[in-house]
Amino acid sequence: MSAFSLPQPMRATPDGGPMHGPPVSGRWTPTRSVVAALTAGMLLIGPGVAQAEPTPGAPVSTTDIASAPADGFSQSLSLTAPTHVVEVSGLPIGYRSFGHGPTLVLTSCLGFSMDDWDPALLDRLAATNHVVIFDSEGIGRTPAGPAAFSTIPQLSDQAAGLIRALQLNRPTVVGYSLGGFVAQRLAVDHPDDIGALILMGTGPGGSQQVLPDLPDLIAGGQTFNPLAPADQVIPLYFSDHPDALAAWRQRTALRPDRVGVDLIGLNRQRAAMTGWLIDPTANVIGSLPTLRLPTLILGAENDKQEPAANSTLLHHYIEGSELQIYPGLGHAFPFEAPERVAAEIARFAR
Repeated sequence: MSAFSLPQPMRATPDGGPMHGPPVSGRWTPTRSVVAALTAGMLLIGPGVAQAEPTPGAPVSTTDIASAPADGFSQSLSLTAPTHVVEVSGLPIGYRSFGHGPTLVLTSCLGFSMDDWDPALLDRLAATNHVVIFDSEGIGRTPAGPAAFSTIPQLSDQAAGLIRALQLNRPTVVGYSLGGFVAQRLAVDHPDDIGALILMGTGPGGSQQVLPDLPDLIAGGQTFNPLAPADQVIPLYFSDHPDALAAWRQRTALRPDRVGVDLIGLNRQRAAMTGWLIDPTANVIGSLPTLRLPTLILGAENDKQEPAANSTLLHHYIEGSELQIYPGLGHAFPFEAPERVAAEIARFAR
């Protein structure tokens, strides 16, 4: 661990049910948002401005950013877990399964294959949980289907098919960033297939999506650049903590025969993200208040990809949800503070 320390996350408990109107002031119209994105040299971006403050919480102490090197991870459970394949609607999906306890199914972010999940997080989860990670269509060890691009509803249906094929019996689904979009859609479309929902560093999409401020939009332009490969996108998640980025790279590089995300796969993910942000048939904003699944929402104060205001919005929309905002951390908070994040996930898992 580095000497740099941070406060514990702030916690908010449910405050009286979903909010049916936009709770954030200063919101742009979708047209103005797209114009701003194009001006910044991007393909597109979802509408909104990051104005909301994180929900206040309890007194805090400290936590460390994980900049631990790769020492000690070479024989980790997650790094040595074999890759299996299961067929879902004719698509052979690559996945790994390890650990014991309540089952967690992890859905990953833009630019990630299952080889990019940090063993510093996965090994801690596997100490108390059965963990399942997988590659979505066209990513890593899962081939692309006949469609030219991916959509969130399509990825959600494939995740539900994986859960049924593996007979996982209503696992807790943990969705990170883009994977959080998939997890929300999964909870709405396939509520009988999951037992609980954990949303990390993600947002509601559509007209409610909250944007970073303009400097962060411009700095994050590679996220939406169809010519930018994954190794130019992932560092944006660690923008304020280069030591944590270097340590993450060392740890994930230990995976034998590592397979990342190629540009074609990354652009499939970008297409799915695009649909979530601008296509009202892709996102599930209108259905979030009807969710009755136990839901934990985790966000980060300094997230420059998914501002903490998006976590606050989700908390207001999903009745009975729990919210935690990690002060001082960015979009890569599950890998900057893996011990604390893993403990929260394990506490909440059903």
